[in-house]
Amino acid sequence: MHPGDERTCDGCGQKLPPGSKLSEQTVPADEAARFGSGASPNPDGSVTIDLCLQCRILRADRLKRGS
Repeated sequence: MHPGDERTCDGCGQKLPPGSKLSEQTVPADEAARFGSGASPNPDGSVTIDLCLQCRILRADRLKRGS
């Protein structure tokens, strides 16, 4: 990340605090694509995306329910 770069939530588009590591989530590539993320894949094929707290909660709920 470079100074002046603006990070936004890949789920809802909300602006995120600069340098926040708490918003980073590693997800399967197909899930990242559903979020509309254009991030490059990690060596293991997963993708690290940025999610705000609300989107992280919603994602955890979806995973818990299996949907």
